[in-house]
Amino acid sequence: MHEEEIYDDIRLTKRKTITNGAKYDFYIYDMMALEKEFSNKKFGKGDTVISQIKNYKLMDDETGEMLDVKLKCSKKIDDAMDGFDPEESKEVFDKCLKVLVERGLVKD
Repeated sequence: MHEEEIYDDIRLTKRKTITNGAKYDFYIYDMMALEKEFSNKKFGKGDTVISQIKNYKLMDDETGEMLDVKLKCSKKIDDAMDGFDPEESKEVFDKCLKVLVERGLVKD
């Protein structure tokens, strides 16, 4: 697997892998800094997970292909969105997604 940091300021990493004999490239977007900013430091720290939300793509500047994007978020926000009081965490997550869409993320 090959990993390449694309933009330092937005925490986007491109991963190049081979899955079942086929090339599979994708991006991982680390949302921790955005979570921390939008939640007044309540989220965006601790362990991380890949979000269940997997319906976004981003254009690869090298190939022009639309690659899958996996969203890396804090386990704390991921758990809170499935918890008893998900409103605050969903609001923070939506704000993060809005920033990512402004930076080129496209809903699949």
